[in-house]
Amino acid sequence: MEKTDKIIQELNSFVQEYATNSELVAATAGQKINSTQAHLLMLLKILQSQTNTELAAAMNLSKPAITKAIKNLMRYHYVTAVVDDSDKRSTHYLLTEDGEKLAQLHEQAHATMHDDIHTIMADFTQEQQQTITQFLTKLNKIGNNS
Repeated sequence: MEKTDKIIQELNSFVQEYATNSELVAATAGQKINSTQAHLLMLLKILQSQTNTELAAAMNLSKPAITKAIKNLMRYHYVTAVVDDSDKRSTHYLLTEDGEKLAQLHEQAHATMHDDIHTIMADFTQEQQQTITQFLTKLNKIGNNS
């Protein structure tokens, strides 16, 4: 097996493991939400009241994608909508009690993953960490034509 094949195999394993961790939050929600929606819950937990436009910018997603995700979260009573008193055209989204609980689960899953990555990265020198960062940055540009 070539070195590149081994790297691809390890990246695939990581992506699958990461997806599995994200799916645990969705499974906790009874498969009602996807990982993007779970991320929205976590974002609303951190930022509190947000508009569709603010969420789209923070998540780097389109406004229609946020609208679709929010509608599903509202359907399952994880998010509620509040019309701005000073600007009736503006709607702010807030977590419900159930949404807070699910956001907390997602946040814990993220914290665990981040802790694990920090532990692993501590095994590498600064130079190696820079190389890893450069590699991942270039890898993230695949498909973005950047």
